[in-house]
Amino acid sequence: MSPDHPSDIALLLRGLQEPLDIDEIRWERLLRIARASGLHARLAEANLDKATMTDVVRRHLLSSARIASYRAQSVRAELFHLAPLVTRDFPVIVLKGGAYLLQRRRVATGRFVSDVDLLVPRKHLRAMEERLRAGGWQAEKLTPYDERYYRDWSHETPPMRQPGHSLEVDLHHALTPVTGSLAFDPARLFERSEPIPGTPFRALCPQDQVLHACLHCFHDGELDLRVREVVDIDGLLRTFADHPDFWRDLVARAHELGLQRPLWYGLYFAQAWLDCPVPPATREALSAPSALSRMAMDAFVPMAMFPSDPDSPPPLSVRFARLLMRTRYHLLRMPLHLLLPHLARKALIRLRARLAQKKEAPDDGAP
Repeated sequence: MSPDHPSDIALLLRGLQEPLDIDEIRWERLLRIARASGLHARLAEANLDKATMTDVVRRHLLSSARIASYRAQSVRAELFHLAPLVTRDFPVIVLKGGAYLLQRRRVATGRFVSDVDLLVPRKHLRAMEERLRAGGWQAEKLTPYDERYYRDWSHETPPMRQPGHSLEVDLHHALTPVTGSLAFDPARLFERSEPIPGTPFRALCPQDQVLHACLHCFHDGELDLRVREVVDIDGLLRTFADHPDFWRDLVARAHELGLQRPLWYGLYFAQAWLDCPVPPATREALSAPSALSRMAMDAFVPMAMFPSDPDSPPPLSVRFARLLMRTRYHLLRMPLHLLLPHLARKALIRLRARLAQKKEAPDDGAP
């Protein structure tokens, strides 16, 4: 790893907040790191027309900004096609990037969205699936085991796509797997949800949007190259920071839903990496992880989340950190008595697929 790589990461994080004054060689390296972590359009937003740069660098940033704008327009178009399926008999909440776009949140600018996430009450899940199918969306055909995994253990249905559409729809009935260690009754999310003006959709309330971002980052997602998730958390916190009683209500809501730990980590890393203006009283109102847990997360989360040196393969320490974080992710999603048979079954399926592929491969040996 290059000795300059840690300073490159620090420079990237600073460049998301303010214009940079660096030469073209440094820009070239920074753009490669930003692309690896999905932050190149956000880097463009903070620097285009504000920083001094060469035409070559400007073209790269402008390209990133235009791609992000196109993806945002694709999300709006997908939600436009979905809107007629939403009626008044049950609420439909748009999650994450789709909601940020419809609500015109500042955090949506430069954010790449790969799918549309919807949340509906579990008792209406089948009805919404049928509406999507009637509208042309179809799920990929799964094995009976994978179908059972989605239906019995996960918090979402299999992703659905429509021919000719670039984005898939993920239909959720909860924010965390039903087998997860932090599973809670999602009915409380609908009680506090807010209408999105001009649409039939709803969005999570501000506190729940922050908690969902923290939950998705530190509990329900693998941490590999997920620094962009912390950038989301920082952006949401800055958006709501001046709302009356926001911080007090955020802590209260975390206690109500049992999400104190992911919120603690979200606040901690947003403040440590992006200097997020978190009031000291807010962190103090949350029970901190043990000293050992904090040491482990401090050591392994940056190695897992930050992109590696673009000029060399990830070192053993980074690969080990990512393996540990993936292990943590699986353990948080499922108890051991379900997880071990699940992983063994998936490994066996992959092994069989490789053996079958090997058999079908042409024999290049001599006749």
